[in-house]
Amino acid sequence: MMINWVAVEAIANAGLVMSSVGAISYAGLQLRHERDYRSVANLEKQLSFFLSEAFVGARRRLAEARLDESGLRAWSLDDPPVSVFEVLDFYEHLSLLVKKGHLELYDVWHTFYEWAQPVYVDMQELIESEHSSYSDHYNYLQRMMRQMDEIQLKKMEKQKGNHWALWTPERIIEHYRYELEAGGRPRRVRRRSETTVTATRDKTNA
Repeated sequence: MMINWVAVEAIANAGLVMSSVGAISYAGLQLRHERDYRSVANLEKQLSFFLSEAFVGARRRLAEARLDESGLRAWSLDDPPVSVFEVLDFYEHLSLLVKKGHLELYDVWHTFYEWAQPVYVDMQELIESEHSSYSDHYNYLQRMMRQMDEIQLKKMEKQKGNHWALWTPERIIEHYRYELEAGGRPRRVRRRSETTVTATRDKTNA
């Protein structure tokens, strides 16, 4: 019987193609697992720093600088609280890691949003105002906060919460008081129905 070598070659080529596809799919799956593992490891590293004695001290210094007997201290773009920059720089660093793909945005929202949002709103003029000499410095942070606001809105829509409730001065004061009283201890914040999303941040994503 004559062997149809053309058919044999075609079958062999098909098998080779299928093997290659399988190998590529497996490699892609492995890469995704590796990225997920690195992302979780990076998140744990950032959380460890956030809860470290040094950074807890920075957060406490900011709280002390922002509060007085009457509530929130007044500040201006010409004379912002110096202690805020170390805290904002940390969140800017997180936003850079998100942009570079080293952290997942959702994970950062879940872990840091309740901490970052009151500070961001309190210092929004410093971060976003065209008259601020620091607005360009915090471009990545601005983008990340808008993206995390979107996540928060979607969560609140499902819970039928008040989507546009603002961080009032009273709630920002509450945050800073917690920083002073808790000494940086981790907290499991109940995401309230009036969870904050600032309606004033309506810029187009960069």
